[in-house]
Amino acid sequence: MFLPFNVTLAAPFVVGLLVLLRLGRRGEGQLAGVVGQYRRRAGRWRRGGLAVGLIAAVLLTYGGLLPAGNFWLAGPVFGACVLAGVLVGEFLVSRPDGTVRTAVLTPRRMRDYLPRGYGPLLGVLLLALAALLAVITAATSRMVGPGGLIRFACSNGIVFIVSQWSVLSLVLGVLVSVVGGAGVCLLVVRKIVVRPALPADAASGTVDDALRAASAEAVTLAWGSLVAASLLASALLAGAHFDMLATAPCNDPGLMPFRVVAYLLVAGSAAALIHLLVRLTRLSGPRGAAA
Repeated sequence: MFLPFNVTLAAPFVVGLLVLLRLGRRGEGQLAGVVGQYRRRAGRWRRGGLAVGLIAAVLLTYGGLLPAGNFWLAGPVFGACVLAGVLVGEFLVSRPDGTVRTAVLTPRRMRDYLPRGYGPLLGVLLLALAALLAVITAATSRMVGPGGLIRFACSNGIVFIVSQWSVLSLVLGVLVSVVGGAGVCLLVVRKIVVRPALPADAASGTVDDALRAASAEAVTLAWGSLVAASLLASALLAGAHFDMLATAPCNDPGLMPFRVVAYLLVAGSAAALIHLLVRLTRLSGPRGAAA
């Protein structure tokens, strides 16, 4: 399905491109030694994931590669690519070269490295996504007729027909990507926490802990980007359908409040996605948390 240019939908893609260019200009080479090697390697994978996600999302949204109504896949695919780049980068940097310090006086715990500042934002995104998917599922399940087709009858007699599978694929696809991504992220954060310490001559324990915290923060931000991108695409799809039903030819004014709510979710999720992407890129440079 080819969509006309939409400023709200395109904003995260444009910002992602600018962020990608900014990443390429940051002076990661200023970081010396093992710490610099860690940050450069992680930064390359983050840039790669973001670049692949941008290309895939634009092609899926505007390239006419998907059947009508399935452009929502661009959101989860974009978020999954960003997440994959971060996870691969953190997995690779978890194996330091050289002599490592093995003596640990206190046990490391995951909750000591996970950033708490993003909790409210991620909680709001998750609740909004869960509520949207629940409303979509509940509303459409009442309209299912013979053959698994969803029929919506307008007040003027016009009937819109949508396949039930198109709705189920949206709900299941988003749930699998978000829940599955969360599980993988927890495993990677666990690996970050228990990975060997930096070589004894490379950094103090404080720097080593800062690198672990920055890695855990990067994983958290990447998963948050997946949630925000999925919410953006789902809300945009819901808004497009409400547009069709609330305006001509259906002209059902009772659906106008739902249309407004859907586009408020679009705007909010787009802003959250941009914020998370910008925060993620700042971890790759010499001024990041790990620098």
